Amino acid sequence: MKEYSQRAMPPATRFVIVFVVDGLRPDAITADHTPTLWRLRREGVDFANSHAVFPTVTRVNAATLATGAQPGTHGILGNQIYVPAVDPRKALDTGNYRNLLAVDEKGGGLVRTRTLAERLARAGLRFAGVSSGSTGSAFLLNPKAPAGVGTLVNGYFDPGKTVAYPAEASAAILAKFGAAPVKAGAERYDGAVSWTQRALREYVLPELRPDVVINWLTEPDHSQHAIGVGSPGAREALSHDDREIALTLAAVDELGLTDRADVFLVSDHGFTSNIAGVDVARELVEAGIKAALDSPDVILASSGQAVALHVKDQDPGRIGDIARLAQSREWGGALFSPARGAGDPRGVVEGTFSLDLIHLASAERGCDLLLTFPWSSDANAFGVPGSDLACTSGGARLYASDHGSMSPWNVRNTCLAWGPDFKRGATVRAPSGNVDVAPTILHLLDVDDRAGMDGRVLREALLDGPDPDKVVVQTRTPLVEAGDYRAALQISEVEGRRYVDKSWRIV
Repeated sequence: MKEYSQRAMPPATRFVIVFVVDGLRPDAITADHTPTLWRLRREGVDFANSHAVFPTVTRVNAATLATGAQPGTHGILGNQIYVPAVDPRKALDTGNYRNLLAVDEKGGGLVRTRTLAERLARAGLRFAGVSSGSTGSAFLLNPKAPAGVGTLVNGYFDPGKTVAYPAEASAAILAKFGAAPVKAGAERYDGAVSWTQRALREYVLPELRPDVVINWLTEPDHSQHAIGVGSPGAREALSHDDREIALTLAAVDELGLTDRADVFLVSDHGFTSNIAGVDVARELVEAGIKAALDSPDVILASSGQAVALHVKDQDPGRIGDIARLAQSREWGGALFSPARGAGDPRGVVEGTFSLDLIHLASAERGCDLLLTFPWSSDANAFGVPGSDLACTSGGARLYASDHGSMSPWNVRNTCLAWGPDFKRGATVRAPSGNVDVAPTILHLLDVDDRAGMDGRVLREALLDGPDPDKVVVQTRTPLVEAGDYRAALQISEVEGRRYVDKSWRIV
């Protein structure tokens, strides 16, 4: 028996589609390479100070877009997460949806709050998640799809066999479009994007008639990882996305939905160039601290440019030793640990900030210490600013470009809004973020079910909303220190919601 059923009700007065362009930096949108995105930004609302949640990685932000919640609330705390009930010896890769199914079964539930898809289903509205990304990032858009909540499409769940939930959607898509093309090596994933967009345009939109769609386009993330952010190949992958989005908007128009269609165009995170790798596990071992990716004493859960450490028995001595080691090394950036006390920006470990402050505190899955690396605004060979270090423990590949850090080049993501409910040709400079998308969607659909969401409704972007230039913003920069080590963290607040702007080590 299905957990939820879709009730026959009149269609919503609005149709909402969210295009998620994986890894799209705001400065990558140009009139020449991305004319469709350029038009949406020019004609709609440009959120010039939009934020990814931290860590600035795909699966964390996918869960945030799907829930309107911060990581500490929804429980997806990194691209790798440590769930001892599933595997006590190592962190799990959230890119594989089978690991997520195991967490859901054995780890006390996967996502720890209600999703947008669930809230819409309870209001009698239809949700569809359509993704060419990893099976994990797709699954996090609607983890209740196998239980009968809405629809979820990804050609790679079980290639050629299961490409969607529910089963009848999978069968219909395979019959109409065949299996999704194989994703191979360093090649661009344009084929995966095109196959998925066809399924959206020719099946999901006309036959399922969802009220809300989150449509995830996996490029240019893959290309930027492989050959560099700003590279000609990555720019062409983004141009391909732009053409596919134009076709989808045309399909929306052909279905007679444009007059009631509100459109978001967002990215899950920014992107920076990797200039070097740090084998954190080896650094700890060489310092006499037993640690490895599969060590029972110190478990590393990597998000590329940020690393969460889980210490056996939460040994304060070992945690302190690790913090002091990082603070003494050039590769050590800002550090975070559990809160010292309510309202205190400091963590319990000297010279660290509180995990509460960056929305990463979690009684069940929270780490004992979170490490970031130093970053700079230096440009790469293609003239794109932003450089970082990344963790290479366990043989992890050092990508040409990456994300995950608290660099402003990774925190600042793309967010545009266009449609009948939004202002025209407006720029919002007040802080906003991925956490605000789901609450705003519910507001647009007159669904009064936002309890437990951490995000806010982006009223300053709405036609009947306040002047964007009059939004009250409070910004502060707490500092921490330990001996010669000092670090800073900049945060901004709007309507009581806290956005993490950046952190850096003071040298």
